[in-house]
Amino acid sequence: MGKRYDLIVFDWDGTVMDSTAIIASSIQAACRDLDLTVPDDEAARHVIGLGLVQALRHAVPDAPEAMYEPLVARYRYHFLS
Repeated sequence: MGKRYDLIVFDWDGTVMDSTAIIASSIQAACRDLDLTVPDDEAARHVIGLGLVQALRHAVPDAPEAMYEPLVARYRYHFLS
């Protein structure tokens, strides 16, 4: 019997898994790591769908510009942990 499908696609995020909580908690943990203002849950969730740097700029608008690169690194650390 030959293979029936060449490709199977899953709509993972929001269908199989809801990543909203892990995204928000990763933003908050990254801010705590760097002693930045920690956004509340609503602010951290509100930026989902934006690019990562843009999301962090909206969630943590008072961070010095030089902090966004380390903030991205800490976010990724927490998100992938």
